[in-house]
Amino acid sequence: MFKEIIDTDKRTSLLYDALQEALKMMEEGERMFAASCDSLVSGDPPQLDVARSDRDINAGDRLVRRMIFQHLTLNPQQDLPASLALITVIYDMERIGDYAKSLLELRGSGMVLQEGGADTEGFCSLREMIQPLFNQTCRAFMDSDDGLAREVMAVHEEVKKRVDELTASASEAIQKGRMTP
Repeated sequence: MFKEIIDTDKRTSLLYDALQEALKMMEEGERMFAASCDSLVSGDPPQLDVARSDRDINAGDRLVRRMIFQHLTLNPQQDLPASLALITVIYDMERIGDYAKSLLELRGSGMVLQEGGADTEGFCSLREMIQPLFNQTCRAFMDSDDGLAREVMAVHEEVKKRVDELTASASEAIQKGRMTP
């Protein structure tokens, strides 16, 4: 769906520009995720101003929505499915910034991941599962690759399962006094 927008003569359209802005949002989200993860594991401040990056992503979200609505106002029948899909997708891209900020809040709340600890191991294994998904999602998005998109969603389901397991394990450790909240 999006590949057609990229490959055709629509490169000057609002929808093409919205798509490019959405990809910039995803790239910034990836940088935020990496900086937040690094900070949580190292205990050092993030190498990126995560709050500013989040504001930039939020501004990108508003810009993409505005461009899509302008496009649909000018061309109500042209690219309607792609326009609606992009509006849905940018909502999730915007949430990446919120998740990255939440990781930093864990660090700010006093949570420290101990090197070699089970919590650090679990967190790092999740990070290793998630990090490649940014690139794969962008590729699936730009190439309209249904197979790759399905692979990303399958890993997403595995990530959710692992998060549930780690959350349950942490709750149990807190209840038994092996970990402090």
